[in-house]
Order: sequence, then C-alpha cells, then structure tokens
Amino acid sequence: MSISNWLFPPYFLGLSLVFSPSVFAIDGDTAQPVSIESNSGFYDDKKGVSIYTGMVIVMQGSMRMDADKVVVYMENREIQKLVATGTPVKFQQTPEEGKEDVHGNALTAEYYPETKLLIMVEEAVVWQGKNSTASERIEYDRIAEVVKAGSSGSDSKRVHVILQPKDGAGEQ
Repeated sequence: MSISNWLFPPYFLGLSLVFSPSVFAIDGDTAQPVSIESNSGFYDDKKGVSIYTGMVIVMQGSMRMDADKVVVYMENREIQKLVATGTPVKFQQTPEEGKEDVHGNALTAEYYPETKLLIMVEEAVVWQGKNSTASERIEYDRIAEVVKAGSSGSDSKRVHVILQPKDGAGEQ
C-alpha cells in the first residue's frame, strides 16, 4: 500500500463501533492523499524509513492526527507500519456528515495497513460524544471487524467503557 493510499485513520474509526454500529467514515476519506506537516522530516530510501518530528500533523480527508513523532516504515515505497508517539497522540475523524466526531488519545499508536490492524497503547482512550472506551491497549482488526481492549491476565489494568442511553431513553 502506498503512502497516497494509506488507510490508517479510517480504521481507527472502527473503534467507535463500540459506541454505535452505524458509524462509518465519510465517503472518499481513504481516497484522499495523506498530508504530513512537521518541524523536521527525514527519509532514508535504502532503509525504507521516514521520520517526522516536532508538532507533526497527519491529515487525510476528515481525519487529523497530531503527534510529537511519526515514523513510517516502508518496503518498496509501500507502507508496512506507521508508529506515532506523543504526549499524547491525538486523533479526530468525522464519521459521516451530521454525526459527532470520533476522538482518540494514546501515547503510542501503531498501524499495519496490510493486516488493517490498529493498536493504541499506553493510556488509550476513544470517545464519541459522551461514550468512551479506555484501556492501556486497544486493538481494532478491520478485516474481522473486531475491537479488543485490555489484555488477558491483567487484573490491574482494566477496561473502562461508558455508554450513554439514547436521548429520551428511560424517560416517561
């Protein structure tokens, strides 16, 4: 998958499926080019690594991600993995016109375009409106459409989910 076809942000949106089964990215977001702005950039063609540091902004369609550092790993100029780090990495995506934006924060976000797997680790939180999921690790597998939060065998690092009732629910 080439940089121009990079699909990281819309898959992050899949995490919002925890909140609403009808949430999808705005049509055409993934067809938009990826724009990266930073204070400095470095690309090593032989190693297939591109590094951006200093107030990094990654944009594609309605998605925006802010990070302190973004490292893109490529093979034959195709993205294999992208790693964003920050204090925290901030994410915002408009799911569709008229819907509330999906937001996310984590200290590290990794994306694997071939397997369509997004992994957010360290203080990971995803929210849309008043609904949220928080965990030390949140994974979204786009192929299987599976969201996993937390890790088995870790009683000390629990998953915290808040799901708000629909407007008017419970009122008589």
